[in-house]
Amino acid sequence: MAVLLLVAVVSLVTATVLQTTSTEIQISGNHKEAVKEFYAAEAGLAEARSRLRKTLGAAAVFIRDPAVPPDPSWTAYVLESAEWTPSFDPEYASHETNLVPVPSNLTNTVVQPNSVQTELPYWVKIRHKTEYDAERAGHKPATPHYVDLDGSAARHSKSNRGNVVYFGYPSTTSRDPVSFTTNSPTTWLPIEKLVARGTTTSGSVVLEEEVVHPPGPNQLGALHASGDVSLAGAPGAINGHDACGAVGSLPPVVSGGTVTSAPAMQFDGNPANPRHSSHVPTPSAALVALKTDAMALKADQINQQLGTAPVPMMFFAEGGSFVSPRGIRIRQTRGFGILLVEGNATLEGEVHWDGMILVTGTLFLNGQGSGIVIRGGVWAGRIDQTGPLSVHYDSCRLQAALLAVPTRVRTWREVF
Repeated sequence: MAVLLLVAVVSLVTATVLQTTSTEIQISGNHKEAVKEFYAAEAGLAEARSRLRKTLGAAAVFIRDPAVPPDPSWTAYVLESAEWTPSFDPEYASHETNLVPVPSNLTNTVVQPNSVQTELPYWVKIRHKTEYDAERAGHKPATPHYVDLDGSAARHSKSNRGNVVYFGYPSTTSRDPVSFTTNSPTTWLPIEKLVARGTTTSGSVVLEEEVVHPPGPNQLGALHASGDVSLAGAPGAINGHDACGAVGSLPPVVSGGTVTSAPAMQFDGNPANPRHSSHVPTPSAALVALKTDAMALKADQINQQLGTAPVPMMFFAEGGSFVSPRGIRIRQTRGFGILLVEGNATLEGEVHWDGMILVTGTLFLNGQGSGIVIRGGVWAGRIDQTGPLSVHYDSCRLQAALLAVPTRVRTWREVF
């Protein structure tokens, strides 16, 4: 009898252990699948972020809204499978653009794999943040999530998302970038919403981010200096009218110090003459915000080409590490993108630059021959010109240059 009782007890314990072990194995398996789904979705967000940045070697897969101004209904998908259907996306709307960009056709709408990581099980949706999105997150006139400059407090819907929400400077007196809406043309880029779904055979995880293109310093004129500006050299021209006609005109020179110029220097813009301002962006603050992932320049750049017109690049130099007290020398060089110098810099000979030049110290402009030609914008601590110079504000070239900067995550959440 005792033996039978012992066998019964052992059997019960064994059954309990087996049941517990089976449950733990199932829980472990479910956790493993959930981890796979989570990291697949994270990989999708990473791909989307990288494809919103235009870089050398990846320009063919760059994703951007082709509309000017940006279209509130613009959406683009990154897919790893041709089996994807609109039913996979609970937020799918037929009135949106629903692009599936491929290198040969950036406005393609045919479902096909276009991920650069096709082995990973995810899909991603990219779209502009709109007023409707902000309202869903709690935006109200009494509790604003952005600076509302479009003159309307009406609520919006999925079929009428309202205006795009941008990230930049809503006015020339703005010191820090913020979210804002506007009915007027703007140089600043939209906030982008990314939704990524990672899947396995047993389920899925959905992650959502908001990312921004760092806007660089505020644009108050064609040439900026927080200190003095000396334009006493050879004849030249500085023009604040937007060369690409996208936005309104600016002053030719904006300085926090004094501006001295030779009679032969020509100014144009709105207003047409240099102006003093206490709101000139500090170059050092803007440089810190932009220099992440810039290509380091360790030597003077003579007879070089830096970047290309289709793919502007970002360059950074420690001006103090150069022997010359005038910092890094850029001579007989063609450049496209963003030149960041911590310290002093000298442009000499014939230098043509499309995009942004930002120098925290003194920028020496010693042009020769056709001189220094800059299409975009210049920011510096001080400016000293002793040779031919032409600076023309160009918002399109500045915007193209800023697309070389990595996007930054503003918000992140796991949806489910």
